Amino acid sequence: MPLLNRSRSSSPLVISKKSPFSGGSSTLPPHEVAKHQNNIDILHNTKTTMSSSSIHNYFQSQLHQVSIGFRSLSSSPPELYKAYILKFLDSYAYFSFSLVFTIFLSEDFGMSDIEAGTIYGAWGALITIFGLFTGTIIDKLGVAKCLRIGFILSFITRVMLFTCTSKHVLLFCTLVSLPLANCLGIPVLTIGLRRYTNNENRGFAFGLFYVVMNVGALIAGPLVDVLTRYYNNNGDTEEGSANDAGEYEDDATTTIDAAWTMTSNRGIILSGVIANFVAVFVAFTVREIKVDSNAHVPSAIASGADLDDDSIVDDDSLMSDSPKSKTNKTVSTFQPIQGDTLKILSETIKTPNFRRFLLVVLLTLNVRMIFRHLDGTLPKYMIREFGENTPKGAVYSINPALIIIMVPIITAATSSVDPLVMIHYGTYVSALSVFFLVLSTSLWACILFVITLSIGEAIWSPRLYDYTTTVAPEGREGTYMALSSAPLFLAKLPVGLISGVLLQRYCPEHLEEGEERHSKTMWLIIGLMSISSPLLITFFWSYISGGERGAGQSNPATRISNGERVMRDDDDMYFQNEDDDDSYQHRPLATKLSLPRVRGGGDRSSSSSPVGTLT
Repeated sequence: MPLLNRSRSSSPLVISKKSPFSGGSSTLPPHEVAKHQNNIDILHNTKTTMSSSSIHNYFQSQLHQVSIGFRSLSSSPPELYKAYILKFLDSYAYFSFSLVFTIFLSEDFGMSDIEAGTIYGAWGALITIFGLFTGTIIDKLGVAKCLRIGFILSFITRVMLFTCTSKHVLLFCTLVSLPLANCLGIPVLTIGLRRYTNNENRGFAFGLFYVVMNVGALIAGPLVDVLTRYYNNNGDTEEGSANDAGEYEDDATTTIDAAWTMTSNRGIILSGVIANFVAVFVAFTVREIKVDSNAHVPSAIASGADLDDDSIVDDDSLMSDSPKSKTNKTVSTFQPIQGDTLKILSETIKTPNFRRFLLVVLLTLNVRMIFRHLDGTLPKYMIREFGENTPKGAVYSINPALIIIMVPIITAATSSVDPLVMIHYGTYVSALSVFFLVLSTSLWACILFVITLSIGEAIWSPRLYDYTTTVAPEGREGTYMALSSAPLFLAKLPVGLISGVLLQRYCPEHLEEGEERHSKTMWLIIGLMSISSPLLITFFWSYISGGERGAGQSNPATRISNGERVMRDDDDMYFQNEDDDDSYQHRPLATKLSLPRVRGGGDRSSSSSPVGTLT
């Protein structure tokens, strides 16, 4: 075969032929050279065109999937859109307050960093503890009542925080009423999302739910900066400085109470009060309903077909208050399952499915601690390594911005992939992001860290919501969701302590003469802790993805093996309003992945299910 040597200079193309006998070469005639050069150019242009066309087709396909996802929500009840509104308002109030929580405690109430950090950690831990008890209450009262109670309590608490000057009132708000209100926010809205969606659009709805949360976070950051600069501008004068500090003096007369003044921190809290005020009104319009998961409407939408009245499921048990409404024909009134709280908790804990779910929640704890380091460790690290004017806010904003863009695309493209698989591989991406900071102490390393962390978060974090509601029996979602939220908040207390110790030892604020920072060591320790989560998920994969099961049994089960699965595992635990199918049952895995094998696979051909079953 000719060997082509094309020089970058303007000299003619020389094509050499190796002689099989003499090893020599010969130069082709000019017309042959032109012919070969033309063939090379055609081949190059063809490859370039195919490559550009493939990229264009890929993005066009993803945009089409996103479009289909939004169309699949078009026939959803108004409660779905109200859930998104409530999620946005709740997220803004939460993130704006969490950004200034410790600053508020120190500046307006004169607390030390240790005191402020301890209260901040206790706030997160108490959300987890209260969540263990409120989960069964959610199951008994239902979504609508819990939303009303939760947002009313949150509104009252934030008003008290805005107006209080007493440390006793402050501690009551931050350690009692606010954690309790938070418990009736995130889990309840997630349960509602399951009730307001169907088998076909549930995956996309949860992805969009996660985007809405990040929109609240994205808006909270700039608004916090604007309010802080606005009130700090008054600090240039002596009077303004006193006002910004809350006129707090640490003496015997002010150890309990401080004079109230309008500060930047209180201004930020006031914005959360306004958001909660609107949320209360929205919560009172939410009905206790559920969408018929077996309706044929979503299938028509997903396929891009036009809908007509014949495609709507009509059943005597469905709501009929508006016969002409397509939405009402697929929506029924949901009755929360009644029962003793301890009995509900006892029955749930006894199920093997719950124990597998709980293990997944615990295994993701270390990787979720990265997001607390993003809030608590990275800003101080950047200031101490790169100076006070380092763009720490801009770097932080990369995370919610990328989540808003990527989650709809990733969830639409992987809607047929099992949530547990996405959690498995996504946690690897998130955990490995820390090692950019191990390799380099630079601003670009920080940017790459946040970008990679965000990609991993977009892959797995929204699917944790999906996985939770998929494995939870209907009527018991509250107990499951209370525990699924635990890692995010439970990580606050240890991360606060770990962050302080690591920063003080490896990245101190002040250096003695000849002393150096060892920030890479700090991030190495954090990285090793984080990577343990996906490694442990891999180690326990055969258990968390399904238990032992003999061949030929056809009870509903979770199956994740060789691209086939049935996402249902009630472990012989059935309830009055339980659906036989959910968002992943009887649907083949579209994305070809090499998945870990599940123990006890058996002969799938003997199962009555199209894809086989496994507990």
